[in-house]
Amino acid sequence: MTQASGLLRIKAFAFDYLVILAYLAVLAGVGTWLTLGPAGDRWSLLMSDPIRADLVAFLTLVLPVILSFALSEASDVGATVGKRRIGLRVVGPGGTRLRLPRSLVRSGLKFLPWQMAHTAMFHIPGFPTSPGEPPAWSPVILSMAWLLVALYLLGLTPFFGRRTLYDRIAGSTVVPEDPGPQNPASA
Repeated sequence: MTQASGLLRIKAFAFDYLVILAYLAVLAGVGTWLTLGPAGDRWSLLMSDPIRADLVAFLTLVLPVILSFALSEASDVGATVGKRRIGLRVVGPGGTRLRLPRSLVRSGLKFLPWQMAHTAMFHIPGFPTSPGEPPAWSPVILSMAWLLVALYLLGLTPFFGRRTLYDRIAGSTVVPEDPGPQNPASA
């Protein structure tokens, strides 16, 4: 099975990230309205606790993105907006359609570093306006998040078979939409 190049996968994610940024802009508008609107005091109280703030960020931002990716890649098309634009799709074992449980694992692991970074940053006192001294575990979690990102990027290289760690764990592969004729000798 021909695997997509790392460069094509990065290009596809860049398009997907534009969609994520549009969603972030909507969330920023809603957050501003909640902060400055009639419920501002209650909203500020909710967001003043790092655990609650992290939970709100997860439920309104990270989880919807994970679900969007998982549902798109488990669909008949097998691709997010960016992958469709670039001509890629995600397949399961043996080139079959990626099933939802595997897709949820794939997307959850893919965005795990993002959630880890949120968790670490939300626990920094005064974050984001006047950050203070972070708890000792916060830099450790941030470092682990960046380590995962580095491992994911290394997985895109030919040296690591163009399969990320989350693809290997989920049993998924990103392939060109039209892989072209198969060579019977290599099948």
